[in-house]
Amino acid sequence: MYTILLVDDDVPMLKYMSKRLAWNKLELEIVGIAHSGERALHLFRQTMPDLLLTDIGMPGMDGLELAAEVRRIKPETKVIFLTCHEDFHYAKKAVQLDASDYLIKDDLTDEALRESLKKAVSEHKETLQQRGEWSYKQDVIKNKELLKQRFFEQIIQSSSAQGLQDYGKRLGIEWPHSHFMMAAGHIRFTGFPKQYNYADVPLLLYAICNIAEELSSAKKLVHSFLDGELNFICVMNYQPNLSHNYQRGFHEFIEELTIRIKQYLKLDISYVVGKPFEGMNQMRSEYKRLLAQSYSSFYGEAPSSGKTFSIDVQGALGEEWELLLKAFKERDELLVRERVERMRQTAAKCRIEPIAWEIKCSQWLRMFELDVDEPSEEEYHHCLLHAKTAADLEALLVYKSIELMHRVQLKSSNKKPKMHLIDQYISEHLSETISLVDIAEYLFLNPSYVSRYFKQETGMNFTDYVHKYKMRVACHLLKSKSDNIELIGLKLGYSDRTYFSKIFKKYVGVNPKDYR
Repeated sequence: MYTILLVDDDVPMLKYMSKRLAWNKLELEIVGIAHSGERALHLFRQTMPDLLLTDIGMPGMDGLELAAEVRRIKPETKVIFLTCHEDFHYAKKAVQLDASDYLIKDDLTDEALRESLKKAVSEHKETLQQRGEWSYKQDVIKNKELLKQRFFEQIIQSSSAQGLQDYGKRLGIEWPHSHFMMAAGHIRFTGFPKQYNYADVPLLLYAICNIAEELSSAKKLVHSFLDGELNFICVMNYQPNLSHNYQRGFHEFIEELTIRIKQYLKLDISYVVGKPFEGMNQMRSEYKRLLAQSYSSFYGEAPSSGKTFSIDVQGALGEEWELLLKAFKERDELLVRERVERMRQTAAKCRIEPIAWEIKCSQWLRMFELDVDEPSEEEYHHCLLHAKTAADLEALLVYKSIELMHRVQLKSSNKKPKMHLIDQYISEHLSETISLVDIAEYLFLNPSYVSRYFKQETGMNFTDYVHKYKMRVACHLLKSKSDNIELIGLKLGYSDRTYFSKIFKKYVGVNPKDYR
């Protein structure tokens, strides 16, 4: 059963239409009747019908304006127009709005209206079917990429990949030849386009794989995969012969892919291309070798340098981080950039282990976000933890530092008096369990109003806000090292040390012991 909304300022006409037809036989149910465009729009938002049957010539909002607004809200809604006059201007507008039909009241019969409604229902069914097919195709495409990723993960996790060939064939991946070449690439975050968010990175990687598949579609020699570590992998399968230089062809493919990614997505990428190898069973070791090669050149030196990394991140960069925080508090954007660059230079000089540095940066930033009462952007931290070069890590740190600086400036200038009073109350009752009712009584306001106001001002619920406030205090108390962790928890109203540690890790990213 489909739903329809009837609209006409002519009351007798509405009664005529609602009573004369057997709506059930037309698979239709009337969910609303309105005598004006404004009232009809209100009913439409409440009922969201499948069909709209409306007069055109109504005072105030006419039928054409109503239909335009309806199509904006729910594009698949089918519209039938009624009018007293065969006006070319109205007919033209109806065509522009993609109306299902345009009926003249003077010529209207039960049969004509019935046929028009049948046509609209049929068109609506077709629209839903097309949307369903499109959605199914999109799901198939998306699921195929996920299955391909899983296929590649199985290859690099298995000591014997030969048995996976049949699984690959079902995904359209056929490797009938004995020889392979592999390349591993990643998005450069230096110069990351402003029109993207870090939440877009997974979609951008899918787009890169699609571009690679289109580029190789003619011969199907190259297939692309994602590895779950923000890398995209290209694999070429071939049979060597004297008439064709496949190695050079693979390098040319990667170069052309780089150009197209820049052209279509405005992204810069970096990649490493491996050497030819024989047999699927060597794919795992080749993949690891490529990642190790990329990893060893994190600071830009030649991969063959053979130098080892240091893991003393705190000892090497702790002071640099404090200087960065100082520059942040001084609201000096240029100095922030200089401090981050200095941190990168120090890390390169000390040969800080990249993954350890990334983890420490993520922890530092989470604590900083907590300190300035800003939510953590998980997609950003995921990119931070998978940065492939020191330059990319520097770019990510600069981005987040300056973004937080601007947010804090805006927040400090916009913070309402009530929020200052709420902060004051929490500060004065840190050792207690504070509820929304306590705050409402303190402000002499209704708890429901305070709840709505609080959500509107902070974007979070009251419990999260209190926990975050207390965890900021906990960070400062832990740095002083004068009290043990259990006593700090008690001072903040957490009688159970385990629960305190759990809350601390949730909002800070590490447990209190590791933070200290």
